[in-house]
Amino acid sequence: MTKIVNSSLSPLLGAGFALVAALSNGTVGVLSRTAFNEGMDHTAVAFWRCGIALFLVTLIVVLRPNGIERLAQAFRGSWKIAICSALGIFTLYHFETQALAYASIPLVAILVFAGGLGAILLDIFVLKEKITIRKTFAMFMVFSGSYFLISRDGMAIGNGVGIGLALIAGIGYASFIFAWKFFRLRSSLESFWWFLAFGFAMLAIPYALNGAQIPSVSALPSLMSLGMIPSLCGFYCTILALQYIEAYKTQVIESSEPFFSALFAALFFGEWLTNTGILAAICVIAGALITSMPERRDNVNASTASG
Repeated sequence: MTKIVNSSLSPLLGAGFALVAALSNGTVGVLSRTAFNEGMDHTAVAFWRCGIALFLVTLIVVLRPNGIERLAQAFRGSWKIAICSALGIFTLYHFETQALAYASIPLVAILVFAGGLGAILLDIFVLKEKITIRKTFAMFMVFSGSYFLISRDGMAIGNGVGIGLALIAGIGYASFIFAWKFFRLRSSLESFWWFLAFGFAMLAIPYALNGAQIPSVSALPSLMSLGMIPSLCGFYCTILALQYIEAYKTQVIESSEPFFSALFAALFFGEWLTNTGILAAICVIAGALITSMPERRDNVNASTASG
């Protein structure tokens, strides 16, 4: 009975983590734009948001019993984590932050997830994740909505450079989700520490090449928020979601992030999508909600039959 209950709760738990990640990641645009307004460049914003998250996780790991020993054990096979970090930290942070200088906040948020179509196909064909008519319809809504945003709003409130950078960031993020599941990595705090540490080292290269800008006191609140909310909470909730649900489902649920990004952008910067963009965003959000709905209780019935 316990196994049946756990199996029925796991999809809801995974969907919950993915939605929390989407909410957390929805703050990236407004917080990054605030840091820009305080004189920070995109390489410094990406570097410091990762560094602050790494510092906070380091404190947690060190204060845990046998934390250092656990951290050393997690280093085994860490080349897999390094690959995930190159995709999920370096590619996402470097290109998404840069894209925000060329396009509106909600548009960048949506394009980041539009870039994940290829990775979702990898989830289905490589990881052999089950695809149903309902799931296909949900993905169609997500990516058709994203297409209209690129073809219409992309030309109105962005440009080719911003669109390209956002799509590269999206491909990196979606590929990280696929790779984490493919490598069957543990969603532990120690694995998360190495994930951030590798990304921090990679982001240090463009940061140093661009002059290694030191944050001003006025920029610290936005950088601290970036480190705590999307970098720490958002990423950790993503890898926790991967422990309970399929990789493609995590990606599609997290495509609800543009809703939160658009909300924050409208509240703090007055950036709104066009009417076409709003309709396209509704398609994206509806697809994410359909994906997050529990499947029929096939697994529960199977478990009951086997019992």
